[in-house]
Amino acid sequence: MSIERLDRDQQFALLAVLAGLLAPHLPRLPLWLVATLGLLFVWRGWLTRIQGRMPPKWLLLPITFALMIGVFIEYRTLLGRTGGVALLAALVGAKLLETRARRDALILIYLGYFLVLTNFLFDQTMTMAIYLGLMVLLITTLLMGWHSLGGWTGRWQTALGQLRFSGVLFLQALPVMALLFVFFPRLDGPLWRLPQDRGQTRAGLADSMSPGSFSDMSRDDEVAFRVSFEGGRPDQSQLYWRGPVFEDYDGLTWTQAPMPGNAPLPKVEPGSEVRYSVMLEPHQRPWLLALDMPTMTPTGSRFSSHYQLVSPRNLDKRRRVEISATTRFRIGLEESPALLERALLLPAGINPRATAVAQSWRPLPPAERVNAALRFFGAQRLQYTLQPPLYGQNAIDRFVFDGKQGFCEHFAGAFVFMLRVAGVPARVVGGYQGGEDNGGYLIVRQADAHAWTEVWLEGEGWRRVDPTFEVAPARIQEGLASAVSADELPYLLRLDNNLIKRARLLLDSAVNTWNLWVVGYTPDRQRELLRKLGIDSLASGTFVAWFVGGLGLLVALVAGWLLWRMRPPRVDPARRLWDAYCARFARDGLIPQPAEGPADFSRRLQAAYPDRAAEVAAALAAYLATRYGERGSITALAQQLHSTKWR
Repeated sequence: MSIERLDRDQQFALLAVLAGLLAPHLPRLPLWLVATLGLLFVWRGWLTRIQGRMPPKWLLLPITFALMIGVFIEYRTLLGRTGGVALLAALVGAKLLETRARRDALILIYLGYFLVLTNFLFDQTMTMAIYLGLMVLLITTLLMGWHSLGGWTGRWQTALGQLRFSGVLFLQALPVMALLFVFFPRLDGPLWRLPQDRGQTRAGLADSMSPGSFSDMSRDDEVAFRVSFEGGRPDQSQLYWRGPVFEDYDGLTWTQAPMPGNAPLPKVEPGSEVRYSVMLEPHQRPWLLALDMPTMTPTGSRFSSHYQLVSPRNLDKRRRVEISATTRFRIGLEESPALLERALLLPAGINPRATAVAQSWRPLPPAERVNAALRFFGAQRLQYTLQPPLYGQNAIDRFVFDGKQGFCEHFAGAFVFMLRVAGVPARVVGGYQGGEDNGGYLIVRQADAHAWTEVWLEGEGWRRVDPTFEVAPARIQEGLASAVSADELPYLLRLDNNLIKRARLLLDSAVNTWNLWVVGYTPDRQRELLRKLGIDSLASGTFVAWFVGGLGLLVALVAGWLLWRMRPPRVDPARRLWDAYCARFARDGLIPQPAEGPADFSRRLQAAYPDRAAEVAAALAAYLATRYGERGSITALAQQLHSTKWR
């Protein structure tokens, strides 16, 4: 193997590792760049296979500049999270076409470490961490092999030895990494947040609700958030996670009204407070999903006039929030007339049959109109299904009187429409209902998306009314899978997938732990952990003692382990006894020579002391029998050698 030139196997190994590092970025790169990178890798692989010459510089330079110009046109910058990563990927592809020697390959290896880091700018999940950990092992194997072990030789046994060496280095680095992770001061925001970065759109609740929007979400098993309760959790039927409030209706779509002002927090009745923490997945909306009804506002949020927790900016990253709530509350006892008037508005001339029925309730007291509406829904024999038909114009009439098949948005929308016709202020509330218990926490998925209603009554304020409960009580009491047929659900959400379901919950438990202690290790959580260690400030002597002491302990452990590995080989007990026996003759100038075996030294002793030759021969026989024979024992040898009274 040439010292500088890469052989064919080394080149293919380098191409494979770099392709593995670029793979997670490909879905985020523009299609033209993905195609160009694919072409460059194939070109480089073909040149490696035929051992052809690399492209000349007059061709490489235009390719490199064209890639840079293309990235700039695509992102209007060569910096930032997206533009910078695209530029790095393009440069890696261009560098491949001039990599002949180990020096160039080392540059690509170092660029590969940067690619590892850039993947965490987009994805900090546990699966990505495991994948990139494996890639670090592979790229370090290449690096260490080229530096000290002769590089890739094409023999798998040698490659496994290099991989094992990299794994040992990786394991040695883990304790230091963990110590720095725990103690190094956390920052409130990621370093890579730049103005030109754009959040990625995720599925979830929207600012509007139209027929089909919630039923589509119910086929999505993606996790919306996870909840850990302090103490017991409320009953399943009380788990309403409040999201956007839809007040405006155009005859087809309900939309969220503006959320000005701050509403007063409800008072907590004794024994009704529920404390919990929620790990919210990013959904690119400002609202924080909270148990209905929050009794506190987390730092950096407010309680809107619609009794909804909202953040100043969209939730574009995973966030852990500590909240307290109550399931027994009264809100809006003194609601503003303008807001109540808005909660009665309807488009004119739509749904004449539902309008006629609702107008007949007007002579009743407001609370009785609500009961009349619930009885009406119960009497219509409506069907709760994930596959309702499209109703088009006068959708509420066609749903209630003709099709009779709907999902929660159909029930909530029709219920609010008819109550507004009857003169009762009403609105639709979107969010999630229920969740799946997974041991110590609750998983709430997009499939748990739900819409219910709120009606305003004099002297009572806003009351939650869920018309879905009148038609499909199992949906509220036991969850979605109990209320619809298995054929309507995605395969993984069906109740009968017990084995797969258990494995999935086990995996989710690991993901939840990762989110809590790695991704969710925020400055607040760091301060909470350090406070348990008696550290009140990062500038205190206690913190320095923990940090320096922990680092010193790790260094001492590693040094101790290395010294233990470098210790001299253990001397056989029989050999130790024999050496002590031979040392008796040093005073007479008889010392075993380095190349002299026991038998030879014994013969020299017998020649020096012919009157005790038999005794020396017996000692040698005992030593040989103990160390090399099957009958000797260390006890018998010790007795034999110590019984000799030489002087």
